Amino acid sequence: MIKLNVLNRNTNGIQFTAEIECDSDAPRSIKLGQAVAWAIKFNTNLRNADLRDTDLRGVNLRGVDLRGVN
Repeated sequence: MIKLNVLNRNTNGIQFTAEIECDSDAPRSIKLGQAVAWAIKFNTNLRNADLRDTDLRGVNLRGVDLRGVN
C-alpha cells in the first residue's frame, strides 16, 4: 500500500492523501484513478482536485461532485 497526495488545481496544495494498492512504479494516471476511487469510498471532497490525465476506467462516478475538477 502506498500513499498518494492529490493536489488542489487552484492552490497546488495537498487536497487529500489516498492510501492505494499500487506498485510505486505504476503510471501516475493509474495511481490517480485509484486515488479517485479511494476518495469516493471515503466521501472525500474532489472539488477543484487536479485530476489531469487520470485513468478513470472502472471508477463509478455516479453522484460525485466534480465541479471545478481539472
